[in-house]
Amino acid sequence: MKKALLTILITMIVTAVSAFKIFKTIVEMDEPQADRQEEIDSSILGEERKLLIHLPAGYDPSQSYPVMYVLDGSSQDFRVAGIADILDRANTVPKMIIVGIPNTNRDRDLTPHYILQDTDGEIFGKGDQFLSFLTKEVIPFIESKYPTNQYRMLAGHSRAGLFAYYAYLERPTVFGAIFCFSPAFWRDDMIILDKAATFYASTGREAPFIFMSLGTEENEKMKEAYDAMTYFLVGKKVKNLVHTYTPEANHGNNLYYSTPIALKTWAEQMPTTSSSQ
Repeated sequence: MKKALLTILITMIVTAVSAFKIFKTIVEMDEPQADRQEEIDSSILGEERKLLIHLPAGYDPSQSYPVMYVLDGSSQDFRVAGIADILDRANTVPKMIIVGIPNTNRDRDLTPHYILQDTDGEIFGKGDQFLSFLTKEVIPFIESKYPTNQYRMLAGHSRAGLFAYYAYLERPTVFGAIFCFSPAFWRDDMIILDKAATFYASTGREAPFIFMSLGTEENEKMKEAYDAMTYFLVGKKVKNLVHTYTPEANHGNNLYYSTPIALKTWAEQMPTTSSSQ
């Protein structure tokens, strides 16, 4: 059944809504399991953290691969890994290693340090600490243990999509590609837009590939902030930016529906052999 659906998929236009739904069906029918599970005793976070490793089909330790780090591990990484596997088998995207990072305290870790964790709270996020954990502990661990080509990607959905863009603003040279699915740019009166304005006030930055998507069925608060951010970035003529509304998608399924076009567009526009230092 999976092979039959894959054959149909390859013959369809990848941007069609029906194709998105086929991707979702295939992944749900045969949800990929992590090939390996690693653990890191983080001195930065003061706790033990798990990593879920998805290896590409035909994984060969003598080869080198780009790595995508997917936030909300144990949920979103399985979806992204399943779609990446289908596109790899269709020779649409290169083979990649996908690393899922499960949460222990999502609101704390995935909220930028200048944004409140909750709309009615008084506690700011600790995204700066989590970003240090990611860049100083997770990435070196993966690159020391797995055959990577040091091309790194970061993907997140909703609050994690906000964090992915925040990570770029804070560490602009670490990732070669950023994927923000249904990013929660609305938080704290869209302060992330002010941070972006300050960031882009300086010139000469080499932009990574940036993909942003929002479902057409998401709420007006999400749409207003998303539109404001994409309008600003387009006005700044940011290179390698792709932004789109996903037809018929809501907050719950936008990542499913837009990941195929995100990966396909990335593969067409960005070389994966270049190193991100």
